[in-house]
Amino acid sequence: MLKGVKNILYSHGHEDHLHEESLEELSRDARVFYPYQWRTGVKDFFDGHGFQHLTEAVSFHKYKLSATTQISYIGFALESVIVIECNGFVIVNINDALNSHHAKVVEMFLQEIKKRFPKIDLLLSGWSGAGYFPNTVHFKTKDDFEIGKMREQYFGNQLCKFIHFLQPKAVAPFAPGFVLLRDDKRWINDVKFPRGILEEYYRNYYDKETPISFHLLYPGDYFEDLEFHAVSPYYSELKDGSLHHTIEKVYSKEIEEAKQVVFAEESSIEKLIEKIKFYLRKNKSLYHKLVLEEVNFTIHLRDAQQEQFINIFCDGVRFFVERNEKAANDTLLIIRTTSVLLHYSLDHEWGGDALTIGYGIDVDVFSASALEKNLDIVCVRLLTRYPRATKQLLKRPLRAMKYYITNPMLGSLALKQKFKLKNEVNKFPYNERDHWITFTKCELCQVCNMPLLSWELGESLVV
Repeated sequence: MLKGVKNILYSHGHEDHLHEESLEELSRDARVFYPYQWRTGVKDFFDGHGFQHLTEAVSFHKYKLSATTQISYIGFALESVIVIECNGFVIVNINDALNSHHAKVVEMFLQEIKKRFPKIDLLLSGWSGAGYFPNTVHFKTKDDFEIGKMREQYFGNQLCKFIHFLQPKAVAPFAPGFVLLRDDKRWINDVKFPRGILEEYYRNYYDKETPISFHLLYPGDYFEDLEFHAVSPYYSELKDGSLHHTIEKVYSKEIEEAKQVVFAEESSIEKLIEKIKFYLRKNKSLYHKLVLEEVNFTIHLRDAQQEQFINIFCDGVRFFVERNEKAANDTLLIIRTTSVLLHYSLDHEWGGDALTIGYGIDVDVFSASALEKNLDIVCVRLLTRYPRATKQLLKRPLRAMKYYITNPMLGSLALKQKFKLKNEVNKFPYNERDHWITFTKCELCQVCNMPLLSWELGESLVV
């Protein structure tokens, strides 16, 4: 069936959206669409897999797929919203492009979508717990499990805001199909906000009399116009609307494999330390001297044969890296991971995603000030080699110009940030998020403007 697909629409390059192995199931004659971005390399990637018909779609431009069907992309950062129009029927797929961004930015994009597509027949959107924050950032007063549930509710609440603003005829909420298999991470599978209660949540807190229809999608289900066809083979496995209970059975082999620890060779750890030193020096230009003076953290290698800690601090100019059997007494945070993942992060341009999006780290933070200054972001970033937008833009100015000209909203945002933050360049990351670590459930509800709930899978909402 997939071999006959003529058009493939990708929203962005994360593996839960663009899965490299899945490309092998698709026709090489298909026309592939991907959002136009400031970075290059996408064309080479698809060419390397035999796809010759790639269109890098600029924002708001309409691309014809046939005499009756056209698509539009709305780019945002490295992600995008996709709109499909066919004979007056409009599908808006927000996927997970807007879920966790600043409210003002989200409002701006929703207004633009509503202005250009006032009648939406079907809204597709998911929410994602992908990413180490806040689940694997630990602090002395934080209840990881309860805050994890609150974060998932926040994503569901965000989707309800999208629905209420855009007013589609139907909505199909979906969640990423990933599970975590390590014993110390599997609790994160249990905090997911159940999609089955989303309609009840929306009616209780947004619009009791809404005519919007809600449909839960499982693999194999599809829409034909607005008629929903529930044909997934997984329905026989559902329990209270969830497949969560099947994890132990389906992934029993992988769970056992995840328990196995392959200890790193001494030579591998020595090479890793040299890589860390090199990239610390290379990444020093990312941050202002005032930020670097605050850097004082420890890496705990979980796959070392004996307890191994790498203590790192900076005087604002030079980095000092010391290997020891314990963490430094004055360390502000400990990043716990494996040498394998750190090697991967530093060996590949986007390898840092394995640490962050891939839940490859735990971060124990010991200072409230470090949380306020987002030092975990700083320290993790120093251990990666992500491409820098400024260098890419300067290297290819014509591409950069096209990116911003064809996406005026992002161009406007960039200019505002340039003038608003011109005296803050390379200082502490501006990211209002420490409340997810230091606030209680009640305080989070007030900050995020959410109802305080007690919910469990399959049960009704309780205020």
